[in-house]
Amino acid sequence: MALKLKNIIPAILVTVAPVAAFAQASDPAATQIDAYHNAIIEIMKQGKSLGISGRITRFETLVHDYYDMPTMTSLVVGSGWSSASQADRDQAIAALEHHSAVMLASNFVSYGGEQFKTELPVTSRGSDKLVRATITSDKLIYRMRFSQGKWRIVDIISDGVSQLAVQRADFSSTVASNGIPGLVHKLATIDAKTMK
Repeated sequence: MALKLKNIIPAILVTVAPVAAFAQASDPAATQIDAYHNAIIEIMKQGKSLGISGRITRFETLVHDYYDMPTMTSLVVGSGWSSASQADRDQAIAALEHHSAVMLASNFVSYGGEQFKTELPVTSRGSDKLVRATITSDKLIYRMRFSQGKWRIVDIISDGVSQLAVQRADFSSTVASNGIPGLVHKLATIDAKTMK
């Protein structure tokens, strides 16, 4: 089953049901990715029996636990983040978190036994860590940052393309025209179409 890695957005790995192959991770960031992979597998093993709503609920918990959504959302919004009210920030974080869960739930539907492998060594880049993973024959890099007591995903890179940068570009005109409320509305519109 071919992956569409260029369509990944935060937490949006597409179309393949992975089997985690442990990296014998001594690095805590790699350990987190192993745990993330296995959590995806557990949801996928329940497949369609959960239904789309059930999968979204499960993936929302996963995104909340493994992603640094405040950092990611601030980077998607860009310069307007610093002047935004706390209420707007909270709404944007919740909207992007839900959106990520919807995308995961719509793409990870059933378990097919494909391999999802975390690779060592982990590379440090400033305060971030880069954890490589192979999904079948495709390569991903998770950029991770220590936040709220553990390493969390802040970006996914495939074919050298930062998915966070893609998201920021995709939503920049919406944010420029209508601010954070416009972004929240745009995400909700996309989610409603995806869930049909």
